[in-house]
Formats: sequence, structure tokens, C-alpha cells
Amino acid sequence: MKKIFILHIIILISSTLFAQAFLSNNNALISTKDGALVSVQGDIFIENNGIFDNSDTIKFTHNWINNASNTGFSSVDEGYVYMIGEDQRIQGTDETHFYNLLLKNSGIKYGDLDVYVDGFLDLDSLEFNLDTNVVYVTSADINAVLNDEGFVSSLLNGGISRATNTIDEYMFPVGSSIYGKIYRPISLTTTTSNQVYRVRFADEDATFDGYDREERALRICAINDIYYHKIWQDTGADSSDLKFYFKAAEDGSQYNDIAQWKDSIPQWEKTPSDTLINGTTWDVLEVNNWNNYETENFALAFSKEAFADAGQDQSIYLLDTVQINGSGGDFYEWTPSFAVECSDCPNTIFWSDSTQTMILRVEDIDNCVDFDSVNITVDDRFDTDADLPFIPDGISPNGDGVNDSWYIRWLYKYPDNEVIIVNRWEDIVYQAGPYQNDWYGTFNGKDLPEGTYYYILKIKENGVLKDTYTGPMTIIK
Repeated sequence: MKKIFILHIIILISSTLFAQAFLSNNNALISTKDGALVSVQGDIFIENNGIFDNSDTIKFTHNWINNASNTGFSSVDEGYVYMIGEDQRIQGTDETHFYNLLLKNSGIKYGDLDVYVDGFLDLDSLEFNLDTNVVYVTSADINAVLNDEGFVSSLLNGGISRATNTIDEYMFPVGSSIYGKIYRPISLTTTTSNQVYRVRFADEDATFDGYDREERALRICAINDIYYHKIWQDTGADSSDLKFYFKAAEDGSQYNDIAQWKDSIPQWEKTPSDTLINGTTWDVLEVNNWNNYETENFALAFSKEAFADAGQDQSIYLLDTVQINGSGGDFYEWTPSFAVECSDCPNTIFWSDSTQTMILRVEDIDNCVDFDSVNITVDDRFDTDADLPFIPDGISPNGDGVNDSWYIRWLYKYPDNEVIIVNRWEDIVYQAGPYQNDWYGTFNGKDLPEGTYYYILKIKENGVLKDTYTGPMTIIK
């Protein structure tokens, strides 16, 4: 017949046969009623269907080992279990369902298998190391997890799981001590009830785990190389508001966004973050109404708004050229490259004989990449269809036979003309009347330097000025 012990006093189990005391519950029911305390200066073993009926308090200083083929407790919705030693472990072949579990004193508490807490989990200021396991907090009370910068650490798919049943903010205190203690919690504010989330802090460069930080969407300049978070939505599909707590002084002051790794692409993409709050204790990045858990990987990111500019769409006539101007960054690349004189220059000459959409890739010194495009329409009408001279805004007198001279199309229709070209100080560097389309960017027989100059084209009729055209003209070599 199974033995039953009703305890109303402090019980200290010790033995002179062992250096360490222990309590062994072998095929027995140990009951602690209101006002009772079981205090064990050593391990607690539960074996052979042994079980606790705990409506008050159990404290122990070493390990909890459950090999009893049950969840450890017959009591429901009551009882406190304190881990009051230094380094302690929850072990065994069977998962224990604690009601209230409190981590106290010092050291690291370990879960060598999954742990269930049906009431509240008090981490205090300690680390609860789950390895690849999970601590399941099944109570949906928002105060079911308590801490004073204590945290849950884990590997792979381990972490802390919390149930929710109200529209409120649920904290997930996660961190690590692999490379020195670091505590970086997140919170989820649910928009509907009955969700279950699981969170893990990954104290590792995401690249080492297969999530290459160099594979980023446009305008994401950097991904945090110190750590990232994993968030699973294990039950439910509704959205929630996420808050990522970090310390800009330690983690990097540039971070202004949250990125999520997408396996389907694969690359990091903006969530995006809705709000950045800089505080004294914590800096916070908020993401509102998020429900995309295609993958569980989230990281601090540095991003920018669109900055590439390829200029305005333009139209030219067949065999003419036009300058196109890119801006916004430090490194440039035009494609298709055959349509321009210099494919890696911000400002270049377009000389294609067919209409093109020019794609401009811009990169800046922060490793941010952006794209813009410009459409250049090539009109293949004959000269006779034109009523006005076409004046190019640039030349490239480098001897390659393309755009070497400043060629004003259809100028032959206006033989009574005069051209004046001045530099930025309004010094005349070239003057001719009539102009014969034969200026190669020289002054007194010497090549002028690259830069922007200004032209004045005067069209006359019977010696009387009829029209004047002015504008900038750039020399590119």
C-alpha cells in the first residue's frame, strides 16, 4: 500500500552515509498543506509514481529529478517551489508541471528537459538555462512571468513560451551568458486573445546560423552582428504589436529598424519598424500589427529611405546624345552599359540608337544600396520633321569618335547664327558665327577641363535676332 505523509513542519532530510542530503519520493504521496514547508538541503528525487500534493511550499538547494512517470504534482492551481541553491538543475525522464516556480539565491538554474509552469515563473535576477528545451508558462496572466533582469537562455528552438488570453502586453525576458551576460527582452501586445508565442534570444552572428547578413533588401544598410531574436507564433494567426528592447550605447546607435529573414528569397527584409523610442534604460523599436511569422528570425537593422536619383525622363532624336545625371550616393552603375559612355560614372552620356530604360544602382559609404530608373526615348524621325534645333547638354571629347564635338542638330536650317560658350566665371572660351558644329571643347587650341559651361545660341534672320537659346553644357572625359 502507498505511503502518505502529511507535513505541517519544516523537514530537513539528511544522511551520514552521503556527503549531500537528499529527499527521495519513491512510490509515495507527500502532501504539504497550508502553512507547511518542505526544505531539502540537497536533491529531490521522484521515482516509481511518487508524487507531491503541494498546497504550500517546497524548497531545495540542489537538483530536481523526476523519474516518476508523471508530472510530479497531483495538486492543481496551488503550491510554490523554490530553487534556493547555487547552480541547480531540473532533470529526469519526465517533464514536471510546477504551479509556481521561483528561482532564488545565485548561480544558474538549468532545465535539462522541457519545464512547465502553470502559475507564475519568478526569474528574479538569475539565468534559467534551458539548452534546447522550452519553459512553457501556461497561465495567460500578464504577470505570470516575473523578473528583476533575470532571463531565459536557450539554443536552437528552445526558449520561453507564453499563453495569452487578453489584449495586453506580455513580456518575454530572454538573454544569454555564452559570451558574457546580456539581457535583451521583447514584448508582444496581443490584438486578440488565445495566442501562444515562443521566444528565444540568439547570442550569435546570424550569418553563422545560416542567415547571411550580407543578403539584404534594398536600403537595409546593416544587420546587427551581435545577436538576433527568434519568435514563433505556435498557436493562433492574429497580429500583435512587438517591442524589441535594446541598448544603443552597447548594441549600436545606428539601428532604427527591425528586419526579418525570409527563407523564400532568401534575404533580410524590413518589417518595418513603426517607432523608435530612445530612453535612459532601454531603447525600443516597435513593430505594429505584425502577423508574418514565415520565419522566426528577427534582428536589429539600419535602414534608409529611398536615396537613388536617376533624373528626369528625356527624349532625343536618332543619332543624338544626351547627358544623364545620377545622384544620391558614392558608387554608381548604369545598365545596360552599352547605352552610355561611362557605366560607373554618376553623370554620363547616353548614346543608344534605341529607346532604353536606364537602371541606376547607387551605393553609399554606409553600404546602403538603392535603385532608380530613367526612360530615354529615341525619336527616329528624319531631320525634315524638326522645326527647332536640338542642342545637346554635353560632350565627351576623348577621341573615341562618339560625341567628341558639340553637334547641334538641324542647325543647317538656320545658317545665320552665332554661338558663344562661357565658363562659370562668364569668361568667353569659344565664339563663332556662324557655328559649324566643329567645337571639340578647346580654348586656344588646348583642351578645357571637365566641368559645366554655358552656351548662348543666337538665331538670326536677315541679320535680325529672331531667337536666343541658353543653357548648361558639360564637358566629360
